[in-house]
Parts: sequence; C-alpha cells; structure tokens
Amino acid sequence: RWANDRERDRFVDLTLQHMSDIAERLESYPDQFEPLFGTREAEGQELTIVEEWCFGYLRGVALSDWSTLPAELKPALDAIALHGSEAQFTALDNLTADEFIDSIERITPAALALYQYWMANPLPVVVPQPVRNEAKVGRNYPCPCGSGKKYKQCC
Repeated sequence: RWANDRERDRFVDLTLQHMSDIAERLESYPDQFEPLFGTREAEGQELTIVEEWCFGYLRGVALSDWSTLPAELKPALDAIALHGSEAQFTALDNLTADEFIDSIERITPAALALYQYWMANPLPVVVPQPVRNEAKVGRNYPCPCGSGKKYKQCC
C-alpha cells in the first residue's frame, strides 16, 4: 500500500520512465545491453547471481501470450528459463562449471534476440469495446417481449 496517491503516482512515473529508458537503450545501443545481475562472494570468488533477473524476466513473460514465439527462438527463452524456473534447478546442478558459465553467457544474447523479435512482431493490442446499454423502453411503448401490450401493463 502507498502512504498516499502522490507517493503511488511518483512510483508509477519513475517506473515508466525507467522502462522507457531501457527500451530506448535497447533500440539505440543493443550492443551495450547488460542485464543487471547480482553478485556475491563465496570462497574468495565473486559469483554472478542470475536467478533473480531470470525469475523476473519470466514473470514478465507470464503477463503476455508468448504462444506465437517461433520455434527458432524457443532456445533463447529456454536459456533464460534454465535459471528462472525452480523446475530447472536439478538441471543446473548437473552442469559442469564451464557449462554453467556458458549458460550464463547465453542469457544476454537470448534477451536481445527476444526483444528484437517482439519489437518487429508486436502482439496485437485488444481494445475492449464499451458496454452499451440498450435503449430504455418507455412506459407507454409496446413491450419488447412481443405481447403487444404496453410496457407498463406487461413486463
């Protein structure tokens, strides 16, 4: 919950501004795109944490209908889903260190390929039609049920 409407509006404005900034950078400078992965140190090594980014990406995917994604781009989505789905954790555990690093390196090109596909082939926007009320029947008009009686004496 927001403390007030102003705080909510500020958050929405900043979120949309950030989204627009990312879209502009992806469009104008795709070679400079780098997902914001986390890092942590373990046993004296800095490890890249991609799971949070991939989980978030898949949450975004769930908001739309990606069933029209061509088969040739399914491996790109799978590269992200490998790290963004709990169902894939056993597959990740079975990877060697080199395979794990390779799988992380495939995420950025996969995200770019998916972005470029959806920019070239956007989903159609379904605009809901407004609900229109039928014209009200006047008291002295014939009843719409077809009885021939006046509305006030029928239905």
